[in-house]
Amino acid sequence: MKKHQNRTLGAFEKTFWLLDQIDSKDFALAAEVEGKETADAWRLAVNQVQKRHTNLTARIRMDEFKRPFIEHVDSMVIPLKVIEIDNSFKWEQMVENELAVRFDTEEGPLFRVIVLQKPEDTVLIIVANHTLADGSSLMYLFRDLLEAVTGQIPQVLSPQKSNDETLGLSEDIAVTDNETSAYVFKKLDAVSPKVGSIKFSNKQTSQILERSRLEQTTVHGAICAAAVIAGRKLRKEWDDKKLELISPICTRKALQLDDNCGLNITTHPVYFEPEEKLSFWDIARFAKSGLTGTQTKEHVENYIGFFRSLTFNSADIQKMVDTLKEAFNHQIMVTNLVKVKYNTDFGKLKLKSVYGPMVRSGKGLEQTIGAISTNGNLCLTNTSDTPIAGLLKEMQRLMEEASK
Repeated sequence: MKKHQNRTLGAFEKTFWLLDQIDSKDFALAAEVEGKETADAWRLAVNQVQKRHTNLTARIRMDEFKRPFIEHVDSMVIPLKVIEIDNSFKWEQMVENELAVRFDTEEGPLFRVIVLQKPEDTVLIIVANHTLADGSSLMYLFRDLLEAVTGQIPQVLSPQKSNDETLGLSEDIAVTDNETSAYVFKKLDAVSPKVGSIKFSNKQTSQILERSRLEQTTVHGAICAAAVIAGRKLRKEWDDKKLELISPICTRKALQLDDNCGLNITTHPVYFEPEEKLSFWDIARFAKSGLTGTQTKEHVENYIGFFRSLTFNSADIQKMVDTLKEAFNHQIMVTNLVKVKYNTDFGKLKLKSVYGPMVRSGKGLEQTIGAISTNGNLCLTNTSDTPIAGLLKEMQRLMEEASK
């Protein structure tokens, strides 16, 4: 099996790498785990999982043609912090602190792990740069870490291809153009996002799921409806404004990909007009219908094609960055990993809940709602530089009320 893959970035990987030059493209997931292990056991587990996924041993450099490429470094060590805390400590505070510390993508690695040790339980936090990972990647990394720390040796996966390569598309062309402006990589300002979370009971979660099906929509549609209605209620300047809501779409099923750690998503907007005084379920159905066709290989090809036209076959990094500065002006992102797709019982340790993805998705004013269900409990997070106070509680109230 080929262990290394030094390759140029695919179009969406390159887009995230460019966006990271403008603003932070780091993100995190958190997992509540019943039980504890030693710091040495966690260190060994992280090292073993790092061997399974080649992107965990990568950094991003520029070649002589100003193309960013993945470079694998065998000696690279994933940073691990094991911190003793009491039961009152809020893990959200740790995520806020971690998201404020930017990754140096040129030096790598693009991942770090934090283990918060409570008296009886554990909170696992994985932080990553978005260029080589997505929310599903970190969800699978939790499984891999929990398997490794409880005695299973992880199987090594083949290196992650770009979605371009999977689709049979050519790599970024080497362009020798001396006319392009020189781009200076600068140390960017720190960011300080705030993170909130809320957990629905089993009863609330099953009621929302059943009612969503009855109303011919999805839980994702219901979450979108709650975010739009609650956002308009609590942020008055949104009341008469057309709102753009972005949903990331996983490409793993459409492209028949494995559980490899990589960037395997597209994104899709749905627009909500202010004058439409629709019911909760009307908005939820509209949110669902706006994503029709996004789960297909054709959608991925068109999406990748758009970003290839923006970011490929040019050495003018400054021009690409300036173009992308105008992009991603949404007010809301709902990034929904749906549910944990593996057994949550790891013997000595049991995965109780997963929260996230927690990410700044635009320019700081947006609200990024992360959603995932574990063991039948829906968990939501909100990440924003300017969080709307009470947004998650109002969303929970709306969804519970609509599902009665």
